[in-house]
Amino acid sequence: MKGRNLLIIALLVLASGIALIFLNNTISSTGVVITGGILFILAGIFNMGAYMGQRRGGTPQRNALRSAISWVASVAAVILGLAMLLFQTTFTPLVPFMFGVLVAFAALYQYFMLAYGSRPSPLPGWLYIFATLLAAAAVYLFLGKDETLTDRVIMLITGISLAVFGLMTVYEAIVIGRHNREIRKAGTVRSEGKAAKADTSAPDASPKPLDEKTEETPATNESEK
Repeated sequence: MKGRNLLIIALLVLASGIALIFLNNTISSTGVVITGGILFILAGIFNMGAYMGQRRGGTPQRNALRSAISWVASVAAVILGLAMLLFQTTFTPLVPFMFGVLVAFAALYQYFMLAYGSRPSPLPGWLYIFATLLAAAAVYLFLGKDETLTDRVIMLITGISLAVFGLMTVYEAIVIGRHNREIRKAGTVRSEGKAAKADTSAPDASPKPLDEKTEETPATNESEK
């Protein structure tokens, strides 16, 4: 994975976490449901408009399948958004669960990065501590009681988790980017060394003087015969 792409993701998540931390008294579960419903509706409408405006290509079978999938996904997004707006009392208790899923995904992503995703760049093992803390925060959001899981606590836990995830990813992006630069630098030096070695081992094509002089044969004068 490229360090630059990882850094962009990290900064976006870090900004979201900081926003949740500072706005923990302002953001409520009801507000999250309303915002999510509006976003789902806008995403469904935007997807419909984008699909209708794009050029269609390929075989008719693929066009029909693509059209069916796109319309079903767009309509489902709009219906879900409307349901969240109309049945706020039903979706509000699910906010801790949804944020728990978000934090759990962040923990799983970190475990994946540390175990496999960063190869061949090595990452320090102490990062597993923070990944485990993210997993513990997700479990608390899943299993916490309603009396303790107030809106402020939910926003604080989610914001801190996202901030930790963002900081971890920033550090990982720096390490991966540095390792990639070292690999490119080593490859450049190796290629230059091979080129220099090839130049020195090439045979010298410059003309060399003859070691022995060729003997000139005297010309015979036919008139003397």
